[in-house]
Amino acid sequence: MIDAVVGIDAGGSSVRVRAVSAAGLTLFEGTGGPGNPVVASDGALRASYAAALAGCPEAARIVACVSGTQSADQRQRVGALLADLTSCREIAVRPDYVAAMKAAPDGTDVLVIAGTGSLVCSRGDDGAYRLSGGRGWILGDHGSAARLGRAALEWYCDDPGAPASEFAAQVAEAVGSADWRQIVRLVSSAASPPELLARAAPVLTTAARAGQDWALTQLSAEMSGLAATTSRHIGRHGPGRGLVEVALAGGVWQSDVARRCYQSALERLGPPPVRLTRSRLSPLDGAVALAAHPGR
Repeated sequence: MIDAVVGIDAGGSSVRVRAVSAAGLTLFEGTGGPGNPVVASDGALRASYAAALAGCPEAARIVACVSGTQSADQRQRVGALLADLTSCREIAVRPDYVAAMKAAPDGTDVLVIAGTGSLVCSRGDDGAYRLSGGRGWILGDHGSAARLGRAALEWYCDDPGAPASEFAAQVAEAVGSADWRQIVRLVSSAASPPELLARAAPVLTTAARAGQDWALTQLSAEMSGLAATTSRHIGRHGPGRGLVEVALAGGVWQSDVARRCYQSALERLGPPPVRLTRSRLSPLDGAVALAAHPGR
């Protein structure tokens, strides 16, 4: 008997894989590049999953929770790729928010995901997921790493001679160049623009944490957009009682200044009152739990 199951958490920046035994022991962990089928090319997608799965033991079951797979076509696309890359016969592909919700603290009413992209979700009494936001970095995803990185690079490219050399060095480290012309070319030609933009998100949050007005303005605008989406979601799909428990998942929330800006924006929008909690477990933990206990 095969003594392993595999959970996969895949988004616009990375694919993360973990194999665990029936006893819950970690047997393998791997990572790859962008795993969202909407924003990554076929070649880049295959390379990402192949890199993350390289060396992974044979598994009885794989559950992959992947951003960009709300449509059946995209789930089938990722499922076919996983079937080609592994010998596993039981493969399930689900949207990324399913794993994030599985990993959320008990009692969560609303989950706000802010990674490479962003999304607000909750579950109804019927078990169905209710979603708000998303739509990608061009038309949505407020407060996401891709949007924060875009804001930083846009400000830099508007007047590349104005920022201090230290800021230019941070930009170069994040995206590979401090020349604004090259930055434009890099973003335009990237296999996954959101992944490239997301690398520059810490440039914005670091500047905001240092009290730079331009960065605080940009960060506040993005977090206000995400707070507005959250407020509308609570109004339409909230629990209908006093305090609303809101869990935060995703890499953006590692920034304390991002969390503060978001909380302030949410509080300005008024009732109902909310309590914010960062998810202790990661979406990868949620994907592994779904693979280990598919019936729960």
